[in-house]
Amino acid sequence: MNIVIPTIQSDESQLRVQLWTAVVGWTLIVVLLLLWSLRNEDMEMLELARQEAVANFNKDQAFRIWGTTHGGVYVPVTKRTPPSEHLSHIPERDLITPSGRHLTLMNPAYMLRQMMDDYTDLYGVKGRITSLKPLNPNNAPDDWERVALEAFERGEKERFELTEINGHSYLRLIRPMITEEGCLKCHHKQGYEVGDVRGGVGISVPMDKYYVAASGQKKELMIGLSLIWLAGIGAIWVYGKHSRQRIHERKDYEGQIWHQANFDLLTGLSNRSLFLDRLDRALVFAKRQQYELALLFIDLDRFKDVNDTLGHAIGDLLLQEAARRLQTCVRDMDTVSRLGGDEFTVILPVISEGKSASKVAAQVLTELSKPFDLKGQEVHLSASVGITLFPQDGNDSGMLLQNADTAMYRAKADGRNTFRYFTWEMNREAEGRVSLEAALRRALKRNEFVLHYQPILNVRDGGLVGAEALIRWESADRGQMNPNEFISLAEESGLIVPIGDWVLQQAADDLARWDQAGLIIEKLSVNVSIVQFQLQGFTGKMMELLEKQPNLSSRLFLEITESVFLDEHREPGARLGMLREQGVGIAIDDFGTGYSSLSYLKRFPVDILKIDRSFIRDVTIDPEDAALCEAIIAMAHHLGLKVIAEGVETNQQWQFLRDRGCDYAQGFYLGRPMPQDAFTAFLNENLKRNSAVG
Repeated sequence: MNIVIPTIQSDESQLRVQLWTAVVGWTLIVVLLLLWSLRNEDMEMLELARQEAVANFNKDQAFRIWGTTHGGVYVPVTKRTPPSEHLSHIPERDLITPSGRHLTLMNPAYMLRQMMDDYTDLYGVKGRITSLKPLNPNNAPDDWERVALEAFERGEKERFELTEINGHSYLRLIRPMITEEGCLKCHHKQGYEVGDVRGGVGISVPMDKYYVAASGQKKELMIGLSLIWLAGIGAIWVYGKHSRQRIHERKDYEGQIWHQANFDLLTGLSNRSLFLDRLDRALVFAKRQQYELALLFIDLDRFKDVNDTLGHAIGDLLLQEAARRLQTCVRDMDTVSRLGGDEFTVILPVISEGKSASKVAAQVLTELSKPFDLKGQEVHLSASVGITLFPQDGNDSGMLLQNADTAMYRAKADGRNTFRYFTWEMNREAEGRVSLEAALRRALKRNEFVLHYQPILNVRDGGLVGAEALIRWESADRGQMNPNEFISLAEESGLIVPIGDWVLQQAADDLARWDQAGLIIEKLSVNVSIVQFQLQGFTGKMMELLEKQPNLSSRLFLEITESVFLDEHREPGARLGMLREQGVGIAIDDFGTGYSSLSYLKRFPVDILKIDRSFIRDVTIDPEDAALCEAIIAMAHHLGLKVIAEGVETNQQWQFLRDRGCDYAQGFYLGRPMPQDAFTAFLNENLKRNSAVG
C-alpha cells in the first residue's frame, strides 16, 4: 500500500500568493510614490515658472507705477518712439531742448509694452498689456484674456495656465491692472475711476528650460525609486526564500514526527496506530464494495531465545530482516505492520476467497523459515500465523485483531511454524483464559492459594532432609487446581509476582511454625518464576524477608530454571551471589530440559542440580536416560554440587539412584505433596521414627 505523506504544496501556494501580493503591493506603492513625486515635480516646476512670471509682473508694475506717478517719461522722437496720438491733448507732449533735440512724452503703458518687447528678445519672457476697453487695438484681449479680465472685475486676483505659443510651451499668467490717479491722463475718456480694473498685464514664461531641469529631476527620481523598488523586491525574495526554507524545515520536522508517530523506527513498517487506521479504512472499503478482507497476525517463534542468547543487537537485525521478507510476500495494496516486539500483522484488503489468505500465510512461513545470516550468525526461525476474515469473523478492527491473535495462539499451541484460521470455538477458549485471569485476581484477594509440601529424602540413608513448597489453588468456583493449569497464565499476566511473593512469605511462616514445634528440616525449596526473579526489586524483597526471618538462612533454596542464566544483561550472577552471601541456596530446576551449558555451572553460583522427572521415568529401561543421569550426577559431584532426582515413583528408580551416588530424591514413591497440616503430621511421624531408631 502506498504511503501518503503530508505535502508542502498548499503552504507553498499560500506563500506564493503572499509573495506575489507583496510584489504587486510594493510595486503599486512605488508606482504611486513615483507618480506623486512626478506630479510634485511638475507642480514645483510650474510654481517656479509662475514665480518667475510674478517677478516679471512685479517689476513691470513697479515701473508702470513709477512712470504713472511721474506723469510719463520724455524720450527722443524716433521711429520706435513717435509722438503718441493718445497724449495729443497734453500741451507739453512735445518739447524742444535748448540743444534742439525733439522730445515727446511717452505714457507708462507704451513704455511698458516696449520694455516687454525688449525683455522678450533678451530672455524669451513675453509681456502684454490688455484691456476690455483698449485705447490701442493691439491691446485687445484674446479669448483667454477676456475670460480673465471679466473674472478680475468679479474680484479674482490672478489666472495662469500652461499653453502653447508658436509650437512652444509657455506658462501664461495675468494679473489685474488697477487704475491710478496718473492713469486718468490717458484713460479718463474711457470712464475709469481710481481703483477700477483698467485691464491686465500678462506674462508668458517659456517652459523649455523648466522642462529640461524637471526632466533631470524626474530621471533622478525614477532611478532612485527604481533602486528602492529593487531593494524591496530583493527583501521580498529573501523573505520568500527564508519562508520557503522554514516551510520545508517545518514540514520535514512534521514529517519526522508524523513518521515516528505512524511507523516503527526499527523496521520502517507501519506501527499499531497506522495499522488500526488502515484496517478501519480497509473495512469501510470492503463493506462498501462487499469485498472479503483477511487479517494475518504473525508472531515469531522463540524470538526471545535469540535475544537472550545472541543479544538484542542481533535480535534487532533479525526483526529488520523478517520485516523485509514479510514485505516480499504481499502486494503493493497490502499493509504489513509491526505491532511491537516480534508481532506483525498483514492486511489483505481485497481477496477473492479465504484460500488466498492461506497462500500468503504459507509464503510467510516459507520465507521466515529460511536461515537468517546476521553478522556471521546463522539463525533459524519459524513463525505462528493466525488468520481472521471479514465479514465472517467480525465487523470492526478490534474484534478482527483479537480473533487473529486468538488464532495465532492456537497455531503456537499446535506446534508452531504453522497457521490457523480463527474459529468461534477458539474465541470461547480465549474467553476462558480471560475468565481464568479474573479468577486468579479474585483468588489473591480471597486468599484461595495454599501450599503443599513434598518430602525430599537423602538417597544414601532414606532420611528426611527437606521439602519442596508447591502451590495449589483451592478455588471456590473451580475446585482444586494444579499449578500447570494456571501458572503459565499467571506469568503472562504478571500475577506471578504477587503470587510468588505470597509463596515465599507463607513458606517462611510455615518453617517458623515447625521450628517452634521442634520439627526441624534442613532444606526448604521454593520455586521462583523467571518473571519474578527478573523483576527489579526482587533481591531487595528477599533481603527484607531474610532480615525478618533469620531462620531461613542456610536452609532456604530457590529453585530457578536455566533460562535465568540466558538473560545476562540483567546480571543474574551478581544477584544470585548476593543471595548466596545471605545464606540462600540456589537449585537449577528441570536440569537437562532447557539450554543446559556447563559454562553456566562454572560461571554462576549454584548449589544443587535437579534432574527432571522425564529422565528418571525411564531410567531403569532406557540406557540413554540411564547414561544421561549417571553423567549429570558425576559432573555435578565433580563440580562440588549436590543432585536431587525428582519424579521417583518406583523402588527400582530409587535403587538406581542410590547405586549411582545421587544425593537426594523426591517423588510419589517417597511421599506425595501434602497440605501444611498433613506435612506437619508427616514430620512428627518422622521425628518419632528417628527417635525410636536412635
